[in-house]
Amino acid sequence: MMTQQKKQTIPPPGVISAIVAGFDAVTNHIALILFPIGLDLLLWLAPHLRVKNIIEAWLTFASQSRGEIASFTEMSEMMGGVEKMWLLSAERFNLLGTLRSYPVGVPSLTAGSPLMARPWGEITFIDISSVWIALLMAGAFTVAGLIVGAFYFSLVSQVALFDEIRLLKSLADWPRASLQVILLAFMWLFLILGISIPVSCGMMLFALAGIPGISFAVVIFGSILMWVAFPLLFAPHGILTNRSSLWPAIRKSVQIIRMTLPSTATFIVSLVFINQILDMLWIIPPENSWLTLLGFTGHAFATTGLLSASFVYYQQASQWVQSILDHQSAQATTVAG
Repeated sequence: MMTQQKKQTIPPPGVISAIVAGFDAVTNHIALILFPIGLDLLLWLAPHLRVKNIIEAWLTFASQSRGEIASFTEMSEMMGGVEKMWLLSAERFNLLGTLRSYPVGVPSLTAGSPLMARPWGEITFIDISSVWIALLMAGAFTVAGLIVGAFYFSLVSQVALFDEIRLLKSLADWPRASLQVILLAFMWLFLILGISIPVSCGMMLFALAGIPGISFAVVIFGSILMWVAFPLLFAPHGILTNRSSLWPAIRKSVQIIRMTLPSTATFIVSLVFINQILDMLWIIPPENSWLTLLGFTGHAFATTGLLSASFVYYQQASQWVQSILDHQSAQATTVAG
């Protein structure tokens, strides 16, 4: 009876308490921020691997295709906007940025928007003209990012849950965790492709038929993707904290989010809001200033703290959900008896 009462008194997950606890844990183990700082320094100091020639060749082909369907105004305007976006991306894109892998990876301030200047010297650019070589390198960098990210996530989870770094335990579990994380990344990739390909084909058909509403279709596509992906957000946490394989971790994530949806939605929105606001602060220093290092440090601390908070929240939510399920099971047993 006493055990059942204790389970029933487990509090629901708290948004503020999880965030505070996450940052406190990282403050006590500040060395963890070296992972994001190291990645940003690598992307800043190493030569930039560009695929400018590949993008420009693709844009030339797309421009010719756009001329053939110029009578379809909305389709032509959409492709024109995409062309401008890719021209800007061709100048700044750095293939090394794929080291910032998803859904598990080391955070980076510069992976999505590479720095184009340094306090000294000029940046070295290496242009890659082969599509296959570029794809191979991107795949290799992504896998490397997932493997290092699994180790980083493991250390952060230990700090968040136990307030200590169990290095040997993380090293021993690293191969298993890396494999499961890679499988999770492939699942995300297939999920995105499975949604985007039919939606893109539908948008193309609507445009060719002269039916307006492509912008609305893009919003619908984003909403569907978020609706499908949101229940999977805590899958990496199950893999790294419970040593679960892929499918049990996904089932646990879906269960937790389904039973804590309002609280979890508030928590995720809070993390995104805090991260976006702070990122506006970290990018204030000029790209050619040594003060950029302060931006790297601030970003590393903030993102590691938010990641730590997510592990704290996951543990709280998992315990609360389990207490509810145990209570419901006990009630069902009592009724059946």
